[in-house]
Amino acid sequence: MCGIFGLVTVAGHRDDMEITLRRAARSMAHRGPDGEGIWWDDKAGLAHRRLSIIDVEGGRQPMAFLGDRFHICFNGEIYNFRDLRRELEALGHHFRTRSDTEVILAAYAQWGREAPSRLRGIFAFGIWDGEERRLFLARDHFGVKPLLFASGEGWIAFSSELKALLGVAGVSTRVSREGAWEYLAAGYVLGSRTIVADVEKVPAGSWLEWRDGNLTTGEYWDPAEALDEGHGSEASEQALVDEYDEKLRRAVESQLIADVPVGAFLSGGLDSSSVVYHVRRLIGPSVKTFSMGFEEASYNELRYARRAADWLGTDHRSRIAGRGIEDYLHSLASLFDEPLGDTSLVPTHLVATLAREDVKVVLSGDGADECLAGYDTYIADRLQRLYSRLPAFLHDHVLGPVSLLIPPSRRKVSLNYKLRQFVSQARKPFAEAHFGWRGLFDEEQCRRLLHSDLPCNPGLDAVQRHFARVAKHHWLVQCLYVDVKTWLADDILTKVDRATMAVGLEARVPFLDLDLYEFTARLPTGLKLRGLTRKAVLRRAMQGRLPKEILLRRKSGFNSPVSDWLRGPLRAMGEELFKCQSSDLDLDRPLIRKLWSDHLSGAGDHGFKLWALLMLLLWEREVLHRVAIDAHSAVPAL
Repeated sequence: MCGIFGLVTVAGHRDDMEITLRRAARSMAHRGPDGEGIWWDDKAGLAHRRLSIIDVEGGRQPMAFLGDRFHICFNGEIYNFRDLRRELEALGHHFRTRSDTEVILAAYAQWGREAPSRLRGIFAFGIWDGEERRLFLARDHFGVKPLLFASGEGWIAFSSELKALLGVAGVSTRVSREGAWEYLAAGYVLGSRTIVADVEKVPAGSWLEWRDGNLTTGEYWDPAEALDEGHGSEASEQALVDEYDEKLRRAVESQLIADVPVGAFLSGGLDSSSVVYHVRRLIGPSVKTFSMGFEEASYNELRYARRAADWLGTDHRSRIAGRGIEDYLHSLASLFDEPLGDTSLVPTHLVATLAREDVKVVLSGDGADECLAGYDTYIADRLQRLYSRLPAFLHDHVLGPVSLLIPPSRRKVSLNYKLRQFVSQARKPFAEAHFGWRGLFDEEQCRRLLHSDLPCNPGLDAVQRHFARVAKHHWLVQCLYVDVKTWLADDILTKVDRATMAVGLEARVPFLDLDLYEFTARLPTGLKLRGLTRKAVLRRAMQGRLPKEILLRRKSGFNSPVSDWLRGPLRAMGEELFKCQSSDLDLDRPLIRKLWSDHLSGAGDHGFKLWALLMLLLWEREVLHRVAIDAHSAVPAL
C-alpha cells in the first residue's frame, strides 16, 4: 500500500512541479513510511510514498516501462500478478523487477483500457503515457483503494487523499452542499462526490483518461454483472456450501502473498473468525491476530475474540481503549481526510495501531455482511414488506406514537433504538426505507442544518438509481447490490483504508475476492438470509470449525460508546465546537444546540447525530482550514 499523487498540465511548469510533488508526498507520508519517490518531465509529474510489501528492493516508484514512455504511481496489491506476468512474457514483454507494479505497466502497454478488468486485487493507479501525452487512472472493482482527482483548464491532478489535492492551485476548498447533505443524512459522502466541490472520486470499477484537457470515463465492471439468480439451482445446498468454502479458502490463500509479516484482525465475530480459521490452516500457529475493546462493559467484546483465538490457536494480542479520547480525536480527524460519521473508526484505527507493532499486512472480515446479508437492516427490509401493508392509521396513531415513548438505552445499538428507527422508516417506499435504516438526519433536518434549497435529497437520489439498475431481481439481491455500491464502498472500505494507512498498515479483504464475490452473488437468497438467520452459507461452512458461541452470535458491530463519551470526556469539546460559528459549513446552530441540550439532559439520545456533527466540525478545523491554508501558502500557482 502506498500514497500516490500526480499532476499533468498542457503547458510545462517544470520548476513548480517539483515543489508540488514533494509537498503532496510529504502530506501522505503516513501511507508510505518506507520511502519517497518523485518523477517529472515537462508536462507531467508523479509522487509516491511507499509501504513496501512485495519486491521490497526492486519495487520502487514511480516506475518506468518501455524506456521512458510509461510511468506509473500505484497503490495496492495485485494478487494474480504472477499469472499475468507469465501471460505477458509469452506475448513478448520483459521484466526487470519481481513487482506487481511492473506487471500493471506491461498490462496497460498490451491491453490499454482493458487492463484493469484483468487485474485481481485492490488497486488505484495513474499511468502517464509520455508518447501519447495521455494520463490513465483506474480504481479496483469494489473501491477498496481510494482515488480522487481535480481538474481545470489545461490540467488534472489525482491522489490517494484529499489533503494532497487541496494544495494544488486551482482547487478550491469550497464545501459541496450536496456532499454535506449526503454526509449529514448517511454519515459519509456517496459515489463520485466528495465533501469538497472541486474534488471527485474515480468510482469503483471505473477508469478515467485525460488527454490535452479532455476527460473520458468508463466502467470496466459493476456488481450487477455478477447477478444471476438461476445459477446453482440444480446443485444441492451442501454442494454450494462446499464450493463457497473452497473459494473462501483460495481467496485467503491468494491474499497471504507478501514479503513481510502478515496477520489478521480478530473481533470474535463470524466473519473475522472464518478468515482466521483459513489463515491458521494455511500458515500454522504463528499467525498473529489482533483485537480492541472498551472500558464500557456493554461495548467490550474481547472475550469473544479471546475465545476464538484460543480455539484456533493464534498468537493473539488485544488492548482496551483507555482515556484521552479528546486529544486523540484531533489527530484522527485530519488522518481521515474526509469527515466520516462511522463510530467504528476509533476502534478500527486503534486496532490498526496495535497490529502495526508486529506486522505490515492484515486480513480482515470486511465485506461479508454486504455479500451475505449480515446486517439487521436486511431483516428490517424483510419485515418492512409486511409492515407496509398495515393500515396507515395503525402506523400513524398507534405504532408510531408508541415507538416514540420507548426510552433510550445506554447499551450499544439497542433494540429500543432499532425499533424506533424501523417504525420511523417502515411506511416509506422500499428504497427510501432501506436507505433510512442507517440514516442520521432526516430530510427536514438536513435542509435546516444547511439552510438548503436543494430540490431533492442527493443521497437518496443516488440510492434510487442503483435500485433501478437491478429492479428485476429479488428484493434482497437489490439491497445487497445497493449496499456494495454505497455503504461498503463509501463508508466501510473508506474507514478501513484510512484507519490502516494512517499507521502504514495494509488491510486485505478476502470476502471481496472477485471470484468469491461473483459466486456468492449468484447463490440462492436462502443461503444468505434464511428466515432471521443471516450469512447462512458461511455459518454452515464453519460448523465444527468455530465455537458455537461464535457461530450463533448476533451481528454486533464495532461501534464506540459515543453517547457516553459526549456526556463525559468529550463534553468540553462538544461545548466548544457546537457553539462556534462555522464559516464554511454555516450550520444551523439553534438546532445543534437543541440536540446537544437534550442529549446532555437525558431527554433524548442523539449520540450518533452529534458524533457525526462533531467529526464534521473537527474536519473543518483540522483539514479544511489548517491543511488547506498551509498547503496553498507553500505552493506557487500553476
